[in-house]
Amino acid sequence: MLLRLLLLSILVWWTGSSTIVRAEELRGSEAVGVIRMDVFVRSDRDSAEAVSAYCGELKQRTNGLEVRIHDVLKDKTQLLRLYQLSKKSGRPTPVLPAIYVCDRMFFGFDDAVRTGPEVEKLFTANLYTRTTCPKCQNLKAFLPTLKKRWPAIRFVIHDVDQSATARSSWEALCRKAGSPPGLPTIDFAGRILIGYQGDDVTGAQLGQLIRDVSGVTPDEPLGWNRSGNAGDRLVRNADRTLKVQTALLSTAVLPTRLLAAQPPPTEDSSQLGAAPSDTPSDSQPEISLDMLELPDEATAAETGASEVPPEVVTTDTIDVPMLGRLSASELGMPLFTLAVGLVDGFNPCAMWVLVFLLSVLVNIKDRRKILVIAGTFVFVSGLAYYAFMAAWLSLFLLIGIARPVQIALGLLALFIGMVNVKDFFALKKGISLSIPESHKPGLYRRVREIVGAKYLSVALAGAVVLAVIVNMIELLCTAGLPALYTQVLAMQEYPSWKNYSYLLLYIAAYMFDDALLVTVVVATLSHRRLQEREGRWLKLLSGAVILVLGLVMLLRPSWLQLGS
Repeated sequence: MLLRLLLLSILVWWTGSSTIVRAEELRGSEAVGVIRMDVFVRSDRDSAEAVSAYCGELKQRTNGLEVRIHDVLKDKTQLLRLYQLSKKSGRPTPVLPAIYVCDRMFFGFDDAVRTGPEVEKLFTANLYTRTTCPKCQNLKAFLPTLKKRWPAIRFVIHDVDQSATARSSWEALCRKAGSPPGLPTIDFAGRILIGYQGDDVTGAQLGQLIRDVSGVTPDEPLGWNRSGNAGDRLVRNADRTLKVQTALLSTAVLPTRLLAAQPPPTEDSSQLGAAPSDTPSDSQPEISLDMLELPDEATAAETGASEVPPEVVTTDTIDVPMLGRLSASELGMPLFTLAVGLVDGFNPCAMWVLVFLLSVLVNIKDRRKILVIAGTFVFVSGLAYYAFMAAWLSLFLLIGIARPVQIALGLLALFIGMVNVKDFFALKKGISLSIPESHKPGLYRRVREIVGAKYLSVALAGAVVLAVIVNMIELLCTAGLPALYTQVLAMQEYPSWKNYSYLLLYIAAYMFDDALLVTVVVATLSHRRLQEREGRWLKLLSGAVILVLGLVMLLRPSWLQLGS
């Protein structure tokens, strides 16, 4: 274990100088963020008055919401913009009225009662959580910060373990996004964030996403992202009525779905409004803005929000205990893999079972058999963990761990721990997990038969079953890190052989401490025998560890999730 701690210390030193955007930057500005809503109408249509009245009332009761109404009958610039936004949302030809907010669009308007709630969903963030999920609780604790900064955004929490409807919606959302289900899941602005790595990572990421789609930034009053793309130039140069506008209309994408703030365009700030080329190709026809057709009223079938497949937001940063925040892009994938694997491998559940197994096997006094049986346990543990990671931990992310199971395991651990601590002070008195003297001869005979050459296959089979069971229990405690790591690995878009090679490297780091423990036991077996006094101390040590583990499982189960 000393070597393991040394390796962790080196990694802490290595990563100590790394810097990332922290949540304090999100909290740094106390100014209330503004969400802009653009409403496109035709003043010669009856719906214009109704939707304008509704939006005025909505603005009055929603702090931080800015509403701009554009009459496309009079403002051809906004008509051109409407065409582009409609095209981006999947509708080639726009209909009216049209509402654009948080990078989403809604077409048509019946009345405030029927259409109003649907419009307000455009700037609503749906958070799918579970009451027993510690990461979900961390997200909920961060919400007041976001609400204070962005009061217009509505955060709605859906506990999937309390509502069958919420669970069905969550599962359907993940299927639609093509992503393994995980909690918490944040659905906002057509993006999905799965998991919560803390305020500094996911919290800051969510805050940045809101800024990106807010429609208003200090240096860009029209509200576009700093992508410098053709769509930005299109709006700022609406006075151009020649062929450049037509080319932009057919090719631009407004504004690109950014996951983080992009650097300013390379051109000079005074040229931000310039078209891509001042000398457009002669093959592009000259068309005036006046040639754009005015949209008509939306029919009942056309009324509703635009349907765009959700986009999963990912990150290459993981928060891990002791090492802090690790970034694959900063560390490089090999070192990143080793660091996360080492931390993931330090698990008291599996370590305790292995120590118990070795404490039984040490009585064999046969290094070869100990190495074969314990080595089989370690190997199968790694193989099982590898299989679980390769499968994206879909089952465990879906069902989680039920609180009654945690309570039962915690109570059992408390009982075993108290008995072991009692044995330190009163060995062989009262209830004990030690073998009674009267039963030892028969049990020793059975042990000799099991570990004998004739029954070695039985011992190996038992080690295999034990390893699988232990890893299933272990996954319930620490499913976070494997799920996050495999997500980061998938982002790299490596070929299959490279992905599985990195998983092998992860497993090698994960099993390092177990392999080291087996090696030490095998190497020092014949040096001295375990005396009763030493056995008492081992009882006390193991009892104390199990007691702590039981208390944590009962009172603070989130501490068993290393990724939290």
